[in-house]
Amino acid sequence: MSETRTTALKWGTIVAALLSFAIIGLVAVYRPAHEQALINLLLGEIGALAIGHTAYRISSGKQASPLGAGAAVFCGLVLAGTPFVFANFDPFLTIQLVCGLVLAVAGLGALAERYVGGEEGRRTGAERIASRSGN
Repeated sequence: MSETRTTALKWGTIVAALLSFAIIGLVAVYRPAHEQALINLLLGEIGALAIGHTAYRISSGKQASPLGAGAAVFCGLVLAGTPFVFANFDPFLTIQLVCGLVLAVAGLGALAERYVGGEEGRRTGAERIASRSGN
């Protein structure tokens, strides 16, 4: 993985994790419907954990976990889609739409880098360790 792409992906996933925490906190600022509050709390928390784990792995030089990145994409798409179900003009739901899309794009970027990225990204952990040890 090139250094520029790694840095951009690392910071993108960190921003997505922070925005996922913001989605959780929006329930305290705005008073949404009960269903919307549950969606934000549950999927925002799962999305924050998933993209945070992905950001940690990318920052430490490892491949992104496909399960974590996939969970972030799923949570982001569901969070971004709920403004169309409830009401897309409310400021709360517009903020949620943007934050959900950022979460989904960061997860897709991590998945793309894992599967389409450079040769280093496609090697297994055992292969990377063996090459570092000189075998």
